[in-house]
Amino acid sequence: MEHAETIKTHAATLQALLAKRLGLKRGTLSHRVAKAGRRLPAAVRNDIALVAEAEQMTANPRLALRLDATATQAAYDRAVTHLRAIDAADRRKGFVLSILGSMAFNVLAVIVLLIAVLRWRGLA
Repeated sequence: MEHAETIKTHAATLQALLAKRLGLKRGTLSHRVAKAGRRLPAAVRNDIALVAEAEQMTANPRLALRLDATATQAAYDRAVTHLRAIDAADRRKGFVLSILGSMAFNVLAVIVLLIAVLRWRGLA
């Protein structure tokens, strides 16, 4: 029974980290992992899915006996290590810089196109 409580604690920790680091605040752990998509590496998604499956299995006493405690603990440790390494502020800054870079390129392309059209018409 203590293993079931440990798995529930691990699942709650992973949910909190997904909410804090990736902004995934709603749904079950498996739903949050599905919503994370490509923001997480496949190995980390699989590790979190393993913990989510273990959490569901603890609801049934017979299935809880079949859980591999060491594999679940190892998956939890790998997932937590990766999630704690994510810097949310840096991700936001990168997103904003990406948008600004796209806008700057578009403005530059329009200016070059305008100059080309003016030269072609003989006005510049």
